[in-house]
Amino acid sequence: MVKRFVEYIRSNPLIGSQITSYHYIPPKEPLYADLPIHKRLKESLRQRGIERLWSHQVEGIKLVRSGENVVVMTPTASGKTLIYNIPVIESLLEDPSTKALYIYPLKGLEQDQIRNLNELLHDVGIEGVGKLSPAEVYDGDTTPYRRRKIREWLPPVVFTNPDMLHLAINAFHPKWEGFLRRLRFVVIDEIHAYRGVFGSNVSQVLRRFRRICERWGSHPQFIASSATIANPDELAGRLVGLPFRAVTKSGAPLGGRHFIFMNPIEGPYTLAIRLLIEAIRGGLKTIVFTKARKVTELIYRWCTRRAPDIVKEISPYRAGFLPSERREIEKRLFSGELSGVVSTSALELGIDVGGLDCCILVGYPGSVSSTWQRAGRVGRHGEDSLVILIALKDALDQYIVCHPERVLQQSFESVVIDPDNEVLLRKHLPCAASEVYLRKDDSVYPVQRLRPLLNELTKAGRLKKGKRGDIWFSGIKMPQRSVEIRGIGNLFRVIDEHGNTIGELDGMRVYREGHPGAIYLHRGRQFRVEELLLESRKIIVREVDVNYYTQPLSVEETEILEQKDHLRVRQFNFYWGRLRISQRIIGYERRHIYTRKRLSRHLLEMPEYIFDTEGLWMVIPEEIKVEICARGLDLAGTVHATEHVCISAMPLFVLCEKMDIGGHSYTLFQSIGSPCIFIYDGYEGGVGYCRHVFQTLREWLSATHRMVEDCNCDGGCPSCVQDPQCGSGNQPLDKEGAKTLLSFLISAFNPHSS
Repeated sequence: MVKRFVEYIRSNPLIGSQITSYHYIPPKEPLYADLPIHKRLKESLRQRGIERLWSHQVEGIKLVRSGENVVVMTPTASGKTLIYNIPVIESLLEDPSTKALYIYPLKGLEQDQIRNLNELLHDVGIEGVGKLSPAEVYDGDTTPYRRRKIREWLPPVVFTNPDMLHLAINAFHPKWEGFLRRLRFVVIDEIHAYRGVFGSNVSQVLRRFRRICERWGSHPQFIASSATIANPDELAGRLVGLPFRAVTKSGAPLGGRHFIFMNPIEGPYTLAIRLLIEAIRGGLKTIVFTKARKVTELIYRWCTRRAPDIVKEISPYRAGFLPSERREIEKRLFSGELSGVVSTSALELGIDVGGLDCCILVGYPGSVSSTWQRAGRVGRHGEDSLVILIALKDALDQYIVCHPERVLQQSFESVVIDPDNEVLLRKHLPCAASEVYLRKDDSVYPVQRLRPLLNELTKAGRLKKGKRGDIWFSGIKMPQRSVEIRGIGNLFRVIDEHGNTIGELDGMRVYREGHPGAIYLHRGRQFRVEELLLESRKIIVREVDVNYYTQPLSVEETEILEQKDHLRVRQFNFYWGRLRISQRIIGYERRHIYTRKRLSRHLLEMPEYIFDTEGLWMVIPEEIKVEICARGLDLAGTVHATEHVCISAMPLFVLCEKMDIGGHSYTLFQSIGSPCIFIYDGYEGGVGYCRHVFQTLREWLSATHRMVEDCNCDGGCPSCVQDPQCGSGNQPLDKEGAKTLLSFLISAFNPHSS
């Protein structure tokens, strides 16, 4: 059926003309290994059709049994859960007092996994206590009554998320004493989701949790799982603060996979709707992934209008739906009642939605890792599957359709976090001290190295020094309540005209997305910002229905605080270090939602926003500057266009989004006396993005150069040097200048060039 549909769309004159490349990845046979398992558990697995284990499952279980901290990185639907469920169940059969904690990045993932685990536990004779199941969910959706019951009865296994670990378990750990004293395993699922600021915060939450476990006499073993990334053992180690062993060679079978790359002529959303309708009518169960909630709703709405015969067979799915709504859609997909779903990344992670045949990606997901994670939603039962990637008019998308090998050869990106971010440490150290006082010989935090920070916090009253010497207590009550782990900086609440909080913003996003007149999107609805109240940290919005979005205009200054690393390549100098960024929003543009055409421009008076971060900068030598000007190229447009495309290329090497990165270019940077291009982490304190890319300068700049070279436009467009988020409205830009400068940079790295 899949093969027939592939032949149809390739031969269809309208659809086939938009295909840039087609690839077939042949199926892979399973690789099994033997492992002795407890008799009751073995029989329970056999009843589920699991007669033998794949090689990576056996390798992982053996490492867990030997006491190692283990991270498993194998494809979607490769049975990673058994690698931790089997040891956990075996430990409970040996000692019923054993406890295990399962941590998931999102609510909803817990529901899918807990059902399977409870069935296995019941089968082998492990029951809950009181009226509880042996495994229980303890998260924001758990009722206060049930939370109290869980704390009282302490079931063998508790499922939670980092937010609840931070606010409800770490902060109130004496209530969990019986659980923590007997805690043997901590499972951290989907660790690739812990990146950037969120991951850096979670690394502190987990370090605090380790200190609490030690306080109650336990030293649990950690088991992590991940989608395909470049550095699973490094990431797991930085998250937890302990060494990990990685299992990365999968023995699971894979069905054949047809991969089609498309550059649309008729518009990406129109093409996606056409393909979705054709696929469902052709009998293929299909999932469409979009990059925004609004696009998800629009594709669903347009699809039902164009093909009313399939209305009952498709559904949208995104964050913002009620938990009961999401569970219902998942259930209908799994049972086969639904033939199609249009989703944001909410269905990317490991929720089992049954056997799907076709995955349509409307826009490159932003990373090779996410592409394969989403592609893993289809062909889960070993049959052939189809993945179609439809490029948007975006520099990264256009690069991928021109270089499909970047996806197919699986050169995965690294996930980067920074546990040493001082901005976050200032927030988490008082939390740690309130849970278990900090001491000179602390087993988790390097107190001697952190002493200047501890002294600063003590002076500010956030820590109190003990009378007995080098110990510190928290100087404030319940500091956890003021620490938001999914962001950084002070949180502003977005409040609608009825007084309901509908969202939160932090950092520079407060000014970029929360200025008066800005259009704020929430659950597919448009809200216009009426007031930005800085003192009370509130953004007042009113719901509207308009045909435009807003783009802020800004001015920026960069100051070098500290040079931490330097690389000279021929005449070019590259640096990495600490920067101070000063930004001010001076106005905004209204642009048409679909055409991006500017409708109007408005001026604003806004306060300056200043933050310190980490970044890299490249100095343009005098002879290159002279050559660029001699060729009649615009120097300001050259460095500005190069800055844009450098930012566009960063997600090829590190799991981030363009919005996570900032940049600024100068025709003359006064303190250096030369043209400079600055690229920096868009978060206070930095989270490691630029540090990682600094270590891969040659590859990064080569990809940047190819992005510009591959675009056939004349003067620059969103597919190469234009950036829809540019604070100066993409003025000035010189595409030819960027090509010239980047060719000089690449030549400098090429030892064979003259």
